[in-house]
Amino acid sequence: MSINSFKPAIKAGLAIFSQPRFHKLVRWSLLPFVAEIALANNWPQAAGPKGSWSVETDARVPASFNVATGENILWTKAMEESGQSGLIVWEDRIFLTILTPYEPEGEKEKKTSRIRALCLAASSGKEIWSYEIVGAGRTGYMGGFSDLSSTSPVTDGEFVWFTNPGGKLVCLDWQGQLIWERSWRLEDDILKPEKRFPFNKQFEPFVVGSTLVHAEPYGREDGQRELGWHYLFGLDKKTGEEKWISEDGLTQYNTPGYSIDALGRPTVLIGRGGYHDAPESPSGYSMIDLESGRRIWRTVLDDEGDTALSNACFNKDYAVWISESHNRLTILNSQSGEILNTIDLRTNVDLRVFDPVLGSYVLRENLDLTQLPQSNVYPAWYTNYIDGDHLYFMCFNDDVKAPLMKRWRDMLPLHCFSRVNLVTSKVEILEVPVHFNDRGDYLWKEELKTTALNANGLDLITDIRSKRDGWWWCFNGNPIKVNDTLFFTTMIGNCYTFKTNTKRFDENAFIKLNPLGPRGEAWSLNTPTFANGKLYHRTAKELICVGYQ
Repeated sequence: MSINSFKPAIKAGLAIFSQPRFHKLVRWSLLPFVAEIALANNWPQAAGPKGSWSVETDARVPASFNVATGENILWTKAMEESGQSGLIVWEDRIFLTILTPYEPEGEKEKKTSRIRALCLAASSGKEIWSYEIVGAGRTGYMGGFSDLSSTSPVTDGEFVWFTNPGGKLVCLDWQGQLIWERSWRLEDDILKPEKRFPFNKQFEPFVVGSTLVHAEPYGREDGQRELGWHYLFGLDKKTGEEKWISEDGLTQYNTPGYSIDALGRPTVLIGRGGYHDAPESPSGYSMIDLESGRRIWRTVLDDEGDTALSNACFNKDYAVWISESHNRLTILNSQSGEILNTIDLRTNVDLRVFDPVLGSYVLRENLDLTQLPQSNVYPAWYTNYIDGDHLYFMCFNDDVKAPLMKRWRDMLPLHCFSRVNLVTSKVEILEVPVHFNDRGDYLWKEELKTTALNANGLDLITDIRSKRDGWWWCFNGNPIKVNDTLFFTTMIGNCYTFKTNTKRFDENAFIKLNPLGPRGEAWSLNTPTFANGKLYHRTAKELICVGYQ
């Protein structure tokens, strides 16, 4: 359905509310509502149509699929090179980025400063056009954290914005022609030789009204902002001109979350705190007004070792800060930033583990895991999602010693997902399978590896941590929710689906483990996208379209 079909209704609505007293209502209330109708079948940016990493649809949702067997796979397309951006879909087009293909003859090291912006046909994956974007920074081709292709495109159906987080942002028209571009220096260059930072860019840009919201290090020695810190930049989406710069900074590790209506106006939540001496401070959250960049509230959450390696998601009631080193959630009032409660993730736990002898789940109810030595509930980075009064996340496998793991293996939360009730503090932890065995049955309780090859069969991984299975120390893709189904993806290329409308987070909530390829051969750090009744996903090797015939 084309946006043109909505233009008469939009025009009529604007005429009715064109009086000055309705101007602000139209700008911040009517237009997002109309836009939501127009975007119903599209996924225009990483966090979906409403910024909530979710969408409601009347279409059938393909929650069960298997690339290795072809179950519910409409088509696949081999990619020229690996990439990590989200898949942005508008009507009949898909937008994404890949790294410029590696050329062994010309590259002395496995690094690049170049990415390709791609426009593909949503019906087949056929290329429509491409555009190369060269940044100032260089990163490795593949790694379990991020690279120059990590940032997702954004579109409004007229223009498309692509980011090379190594220092270049471009605005292209529908035919792939350049409208404007913006360049910046990386913090290494700005602060050199004071400090060297690892490359970890987890910000996802988005559009609200006429403003493109983007993040970059502040490179001006004018005393108005901290030199080398990351800030949000509100840009005029048609010209690239700066409208505002956020009052507070955010760490490069944080993925901000935004909402049009949770606070009655467009706002974004940003976080500070990270590894390798990330400079932005104080650790904690700030809620930022998207009309001006001004701070609405700031809450300091400066426990030693705390980081903002999470999705700064919130709704009208709650924002949640994850203290990864302390097994604790801090629940904030999203309207004011006031701390409402803290939840110890090791107490009041219902743990459901799979018993291979019985062939079924066993419930251990109301556990206090603090009584077990070295027991941790460690929310995996960027896997947190708020749905009403519940927080969902994947659990990292704690780096426990082998003898301890062997003794307590049926008790420790290994290969698990969790749901936490933010009101009652009940913690529910559910073990899941790790893959399928050679007979096609679920495989449990094994640590797996991945080959991490690109479509050309090349091994471009230089960090051995990036060849594991995604259950420890990597940046898995963000989860999304379609109606009542949650989708989580791990680095080994498993997409887990869960129901969110179940009374208990048990085996009835677990729908399926959906492989994006054969076991150990489908490396992915990607988030799926749902649009036009289809699910789109990707690995280092190929683009995948999932749906019903």
